[in-house]
Amino acid sequence: MGSENVDSLDALLAKHHVDLTARELLRELDAALTEVPPASDTLSAGEIEFLRTTAGEGVGEVLDQWSPAAEVRARAVEAARQTTAALADSLGTKEAAELLGIDRSAVSRRLTARALWSFDLHGHRRIPRWQFVGDDVLPGLGTVVAAIPSTAGPVPVAALMHTPQPDLGGRTPLEHLATGADPTPVAALLSSLDTW
Repeated sequence: MGSENVDSLDALLAKHHVDLTARELLRELDAALTEVPPASDTLSAGEIEFLRTTAGEGVGEVLDQWSPAAEVRARAVEAARQTTAALADSLGTKEAAELLGIDRSAVSRRLTARALWSFDLHGHRRIPRWQFVGDDVLPGLGTVVAAIPSTAGPVPVAALMHTPQPDLGGRTPLEHLATGADPTPVAALLSSLDTW
């Protein structure tokens, strides 16, 4: 990517108040796209034929429109979308400190104490915005953060936090916590993330 394109991407990130450089974003996209399987790892001819004969009505039409290249492209677009969303919807330590009206060392102490959750972006901590309500943290956040598996990444955690849950009366975990309700059911959902 030429320096003019990198400069344009840096300008775009600044326009949307994303505290990342173009190079950091490109490294994250590269990592996400590395996880997309090659076309050879999609459905084989035998699997396609099996689906045609056993999966039922309408499957043939879907399979006629499907191709390995289109599948890889769709997966790559989704990986890029999820990565971009996770990064754009997060703050650096300095931004979090400004939001909370505290200094950066206080944010670092909260991260160490697991009162805030972060993920690593090439040695820089990124703090997902979903943890904040206005200029404060969600009620019960400490209980919730303690339950997040150490292997969890920002995309599945954010997805769970924004998805309505039957165990929470159809509310999202964020809506549940924002009301000041018991954080234990949200913690239970998060603790099972590594089994998905």
